Amino acid sequence: MDLGFNPDQILRLPTQKKVAIIAGIILVLTGVYWYFLLQDTLDAIQSVNDKISKQQEKIDSKKKMLASLPKLRKELEELKVLEAKAAQNLPSKQEIPALLTDISEAGHEQGLEFILFAPKPELAVKIYAEVPVEVSVRGSFHATVTFMDKVTRMSRIATFSNLSMTPESKSDTVTTTARLTTYRFLDAKDAGFKSPSEKKKKK
Repeated sequence: MDLGFNPDQILRLPTQKKVAIIAGIILVLTGVYWYFLLQDTLDAIQSVNDKISKQQEKIDSKKKMLASLPKLRKELEELKVLEAKAAQNLPSKQEIPALLTDISEAGHEQGLEFILFAPKPELAVKIYAEVPVEVSVRGSFHATVTFMDKVTRMSRIATFSNLSMTPESKSDTVTTTARLTTYRFLDAKDAGFKSPSEKKKKK
């Protein structure tokens, strides 16, 4: 078979040239091995290492979560205690009429004349409901302020908003309109409760 060169000619070459030729052949063979075999193996190893690294990150993340679990449980118990304390300051549905009566009586004790005391539909807000009441009273400024202060200091939470005072001429009397809002927790019986706005959206 004709190889295109005479091997005897290579054998007759000086030692340095023979070494150079052999080195060249080794380099070519190394390049072929690298390209076809070694590189694929290295890529496969790198891919496996990447997967191992990602799995290790997940394991480390879960270890941190497990380590913080006792702390999270403690915080959850503390939140439950705070929720129970907050619930004590919010009346139940059955207590709302009595609370509104107490508020009305607090106004009468200050000598206020109730022009309007109109409870409005409840508004659901997550785990509690707002119980709004449109209020309009007439009386002295001092009596009005004292009444509002007493209401906001009641054991049950109640707030005033949209406050407007109109004084009468040549008199200490003022007519005050406001929205009085108290709150109550939604219980299991209120599972299907929706605020008026939610009902409109559903339609």
